[in-house]
Amino acid sequence: MKKNILMIDDNLDLLDVVKELFAKTEFNFVTAKDGAEGLFKAKNQKFDAIICDFKMPKLDGEAFITEFRTVAKMEVPIIIYSGHLDAIPPKLQALKSIYKLAKPAQGYELIQRVRCLVSAPENETVRVLPIRFEAGSSIFKEADNTSTCYWIKDGEVELLKEFSDGSEIILATLHAGDFVGSYLPVDERFRSFSARAKTSVQLKEITQAQIEKELEGKPEWFRSLLLSSHSQLKSVHKTLRQKKAS
Repeated sequence: MKKNILMIDDNLDLLDVVKELFAKTEFNFVTAKDGAEGLFKAKNQKFDAIICDFKMPKLDGEAFITEFRTVAKMEVPIIIYSGHLDAIPPKLQALKSIYKLAKPAQGYELIQRVRCLVSAPENETVRVLPIRFEAGSSIFKEADNTSTCYWIKDGEVELLKEFSDGSEIILATLHAGDFVGSYLPVDERFRSFSARAKTSVQLKEITQAQIEKELEGKPEWFRSLLLSSHSQLKSVHKTLRQKKAS
């Protein structure tokens, strides 16, 4: 049977575009134009995953998720798909099966996220989503919020600085086993560089909430060690960017 997917967004043009993309997939795609309509449909139909905007009329993303989770008999995976990810409160991010994806994202990336979620084992409490990017595609842009990090399973990723005149500088090339993005659950910052797939790459996405969960119960020295490593990595990247710029 087809998996049921619900997308809630007040941008009707976006709903039409995404609906057309999902029409070519194995999913049954349902839309709602605001949080109130989305809550009604979510309560009255079984969905395997929900894509939800954050800032919406009548009922915003936070209110929708809070209300839906109080009545849902199971933890349906929810992707918060928004251009305002920095506005999501920590208490919402700490909930299980809550994921984030920044607008705009390529259509295949949204579909791939949904596929990963609905195929994940139900007993997996901390999910690490595998994501594939084809060569030349953007993984994230400068100024994106760094609430997510990626572990490179295979392939190569380029870190680059982009300028307003269209020129760019390659800062580094990362390989399988490296991390890219936000390395640790420290205060959220904005990325100062972009990343794109140099070759076809497979990444594993790890959210800040998932990292925090893994750190629960660990001794304080362990967290301090990670924070120290994070600071060293930032220093290396800063020095590398300065050398490239000069």
